Amino acid sequence: MTTFVSGATGRVGGQLARALIARGETVTTLALPGDPNLEATRRAGIRCETGNLTAKQDVERAMKGASSIYHMAAVISFQPSAKALLWDVNVVGTRNVLEVASELAAHAPVRMVFASSDQVYPTRFARYRPTDENHPKEPYTWYGLTKVICEDMVGFFHRSVSGLDISTAVFSHTEAACELIDPNGEYSGPAFYVNARVKSLLASSTHHAGANSNEDLERVIDLLTPLMAADEPLLLAYDQNGVPHTQELIDVRDIVQGLLLIHDRREARGEAFNLAPSSPVSLGEFIPYLAKATGRRVAEAQIPIALGRTHGSNAKARAILGFEPRYSMFDMVDEAVGAT
Repeated sequence: MTTFVSGATGRVGGQLARALIARGETVTTLALPGDPNLEATRRAGIRCETGNLTAKQDVERAMKGASSIYHMAAVISFQPSAKALLWDVNVVGTRNVLEVASELAAHAPVRMVFASSDQVYPTRFARYRPTDENHPKEPYTWYGLTKVICEDMVGFFHRSVSGLDISTAVFSHTEAACELIDPNGEYSGPAFYVNARVKSLLASSTHHAGANSNEDLERVIDLLTPLMAADEPLLLAYDQNGVPHTQELIDVRDIVQGLLLIHDRREARGEAFNLAPSSPVSLGEFIPYLAKATGRRVAEAQIPIALGRTHGSNAKARAILGFEPRYSMFDMVDEAVGAT
């Protein structure tokens, strides 16, 4: 069986593609010509066509003969300057994948899983928690907006194209274990380390602060900048009431488990599933644990702004799919430190 995985040179798509190969599937992908992970992806046994999701002819070439599709590729950015890129890759690229999938389905059944994000709700400022799949779609970032548009397109194609069955996987914040101990990590850096948090805030819109205005964003930057230091301290932040912030984070291997379950279960067709950990973790527990494991010091800061809290519900995925996250944030730290 030939399976197309968009984003197979990335974190989730790469591990998913390797899992599919282990199941005996032939995996193809579409990668940008200058992708730094291109050769490593090919060495893993993944057939890589070069091109761009925004060019339908490139997508047709890469998806030729596929009976299963995992559309994982997307641009994730919260910078105002990235709006055009987000639209082109996320919206136009997804439309191209859906149209090619429809053409394939005219000849043989096609099964597809689409990767969305909890930014569609968004869980940080959800109306209720834990946030389930019935929550209104009320994104406050351009990235979240592109994912809502893509979810609507997915629903339309699932309803209207005979032979094309699509499900949606809604990702929570996703990491590989090694990223948690990297102060310069793309995601864990701003989440857990002072220097990376400040640099991220300076470069981005209000999303990373969870702030509601530029004034709030500047207040957070002013609070954290004096804590920056050459030794890359960890950040333990408290809210306006002195309660430690929380983090909702899921291991990439648990995401892959969920994607395979969604693909394989007939009950999942046409449905959306949150792939989230069972509960968020208090940074009041996690940051001291990470500090002890890595030998880093901790800088504390009280941020007197409502930053929101993420808590997505995985109850539907557990009940219908048998989804069971296996790796806690503490497990991930132990593994990452043990590998150094």
